[in-house]
Amino acid sequence: MTMRKQYLADLEKIRSEITEMGHKTVQSVEAAVKSLVTLNLDEAEASRQYEKTVDAMNAVIDKDCIITIATQSPAASDVRFIVASLKIASEIERVADYANNIAKTVQKRLSADSLKPVAGLMDGIETLGMQAAAMLDEAVTAFLNNDADLASSVRAKDAEVNKIYKSIQARLPYIALHSPEEQAALLEINNCIRYLERVADRATNVAEWVFYIATGFPAAKDKIGAERA
Repeated sequence: MTMRKQYLADLEKIRSEITEMGHKTVQSVEAAVKSLVTLNLDEAEASRQYEKTVDAMNAVIDKDCIITIATQSPAASDVRFIVASLKIASEIERVADYANNIAKTVQKRLSADSLKPVAGLMDGIETLGMQAAAMLDEAVTAFLNNDADLASSVRAKDAEVNKIYKSIQARLPYIALHSPEEQAALLEINNCIRYLERVADRATNVAEWVFYIATGFPAAKDKIGAERA
């Protein structure tokens, strides 16, 4: 293989690795959501296993990106791709951490009795989580296909996820008032929905970096890679 072909193969390897990492993370989030709304411990464990895989993949991607920069003298547009890819992998890895945190909560801190007061919220929580996971899935697809339009579409969906999140969160104080004995569990639920809202934020960050790769321009001033705390 010529040096040029090897160089192009290295870039495509990075794209493929991040795409696979993203898909594993989407699966981790979906399993975490299912575990939360049904208290399914098998789904919780599956989510945590996906997260371990994602962590290992992130380390490989980090190494591959650094080696490619060091050995291939990439052109400016390819440097943009590699640097943005490192950022995207970091965002995806954080999403897997959120899914892992939800799964651990299901395994260690929740029970069927403690969740009875929030039974009426579970459909909304499932919608929140699945929409956030879908955003990440689309952002990863945009990365795979270098699709700026799809990346922009992902960014536009963040507002709807925020709306669902705020609607659920607004009901928790009322439930806590009438179920004081379950306030610890309600706090855990609040943390879980916050993690799901952050999944959408991270998906938006991924989409912004994809837009940057595809166009050379930031999707929105001062937002790329921003920590949405």
